[in-house]
Amino acid sequence: MLLLLAALAACTRPLPPPPDGMAPPPAPAQAALVSSLSVETAGDTVVFTLQVTNPYEAPVPVAFNSAQTHDFAVRGAGGRELWRWSADRGFAQALQTRTLAPGATWTFAERWTPPAGTRGELTAVARLASTSHAVERTAVFRLP
Repeated sequence: MLLLLAALAACTRPLPPPPDGMAPPPAPAQAALVSSLSVETAGDTVVFTLQVTNPYEAPVPVAFNSAQTHDFAVRGAGGRELWRWSADRGFAQALQTRTLAPGATWTFAERWTPPAGTRGELTAVARLASTSHAVERTAVFRLP
């Protein structure tokens, strides 16, 4: 068995280097996605928007282990969680893969109404709930 494996390994050739010494682009399944998080306060409502973009010229398959695709949270002083968008929601437990087209952007937006008396510097956390692509962004915002 070992001789067979050694013979097969000897028959394979390494891939030729890319032209001009440039590194090849990452495989779409391993590609890093570009993301941003914006936080807007308007009256007694805070709006969180997570954008996730495929910067490549090939589609990127993104895997999820449930119907949940994203989540938002707010942390107060010392990192204590004050709110989580998904806390009171249920999601189907079904594996899914969604394809992010070349150059396309997914936009996820949710609203939060802070409890009365919530003030000061807070941190928003946005996360793509993907099992294949780790995307998490944070943004500090202030409630007067």
